[in-house]
Amino acid sequence: MKILILGIDGLGVESLKGMGLLKLASFLERGQLVNPKIDNPVSRGWPEIYSGTSAYQSGAFYQIPVLKGGKIRATQKTGLNVVKAHVGDEKLLWAQLKKQGYKTGLYTIPTVLSKEDNCEFVFPATGAGQFKLSSDDTPIFPANLAGLANYSKSNLGFRIGRGAFVPKSASELEAWLRDHLSQYFSTLKWSLERVNVDALIAVSPFVKLYYKFRHIYENEVSDVEDVKLKAVLKKAAEDFDTEIINFIEYCSPEHTFIVSDHGLGELKYQVSVNEALRELGYIDYRSGINNLVINTAKKIRDKVKRRYSSYFPIFDLDNSMAFSIGYTDTIYINDARFNGPEMCEEKRYELASKISKELAELTSSKGIEQFLEFKAIKSSGWTDPVENNSDPIPLPDIRCVLAEGCVNLQRTNGNVVEKNEPYYAVEMYKKGFFAEHSGCKTNDTIAAYIGSDRKPFKPQSLTDLYIEILRVAGSTS
Repeated sequence: MKILILGIDGLGVESLKGMGLLKLASFLERGQLVNPKIDNPVSRGWPEIYSGTSAYQSGAFYQIPVLKGGKIRATQKTGLNVVKAHVGDEKLLWAQLKKQGYKTGLYTIPTVLSKEDNCEFVFPATGAGQFKLSSDDTPIFPANLAGLANYSKSNLGFRIGRGAFVPKSASELEAWLRDHLSQYFSTLKWSLERVNVDALIAVSPFVKLYYKFRHIYENEVSDVEDVKLKAVLKKAAEDFDTEIINFIEYCSPEHTFIVSDHGLGELKYQVSVNEALRELGYIDYRSGINNLVINTAKKIRDKVKRRYSSYFPIFDLDNSMAFSIGYTDTIYINDARFNGPEMCEEKRYELASKISKELAELTSSKGIEQFLEFKAIKSSGWTDPVENNSDPIPLPDIRCVLAEGCVNLQRTNGNVVEKNEPYYAVEMYKKGFFAEHSGCKTNDTIAAYIGSDRKPFKPQSLTDLYIEILRVAGSTS
């Protein structure tokens, strides 16, 4: 193989060390290692890598507000189809590699959910963790590869936590992890044996385990359940460490890129940007009866599905002047793009600047200015797709820069900032499962090049990484 681009979701300096991936760390030391900057957590990292553009050009924001049935709703439907509509098929990394003469395979790349014309084979990422495996109805290309997927319907996608696989014990988690590792690498090798490629882009979700169990990996534990769980997690990481190096050796590539979309670290504080906006009068809670009905329904649902949730005030986005949708560090002015009045670019920027200043004064008065910083953004209000029949994406009006270890979860009870407390032992199984809130995305992202190209490998961002990959590919093809 000429080029191997191996993505490891969540691989950063801390997660590499915290999970004890010693063999991978040693392999990385053989090449050039950098930490490219990321727009965390606003722009999706994988689309930045495969399109060479940020969310402001591609539309691939981590999460966006949309108007649905007259109501403002959050959606994460900002994957490959949105990117194509904004930058065009020919801009994508695999299309550029094909132009240089490469035959490329794609394997479980986040946001890539269907067949791609410029590739020899595509095993899509599984989205919610499921897709049909019959050869006459599958997004796998070519369709006959679907027969290789001898795994449970959700395991290749590594979906674990709320809405997916919820372990009832450490032993059940251990079996699930072993199943995923064996199926992930065996299915990938079988695909390579059946389809001729000289470039491969593959992404493993395994290190996201650190996202959910960082507090177990990093801390000394004494409870019998935590001791069992820590042993399972440690052994699974050792197995992954061995498998990933064995796979690189199996491919024997001329050029290897190890890349990630972000690192993973400790979630220290939960933040509610909307709570700050509420204190300034730009948004309010929904009516008491609405809050009661919605939270009661959530309690019933979560009890049935055996998962833990906290219950908190729900904000009225539709009647706000400005709002944040959570999980992404942005604020939107509620103008005619949503349920508000018409505003020109200048007026919207003027209001965004006013709100930013007031938020800064509020956080300073509370002594929490070290956690949040606000910057107004001047824009046309919409992205600019290259495809005329595609819908533009609303652009944020204020960037909220949160300190490392803070996440805009919108799940505080009347506070702008609350300290996060992960829980341990049987509580994880009693309450359901801690899902993804024991860790958060960080800026210690890893990108490495191992190969014969002697030019300095210095991508400053994930979009630069796209340029570097194509430069090395061009010197080899």
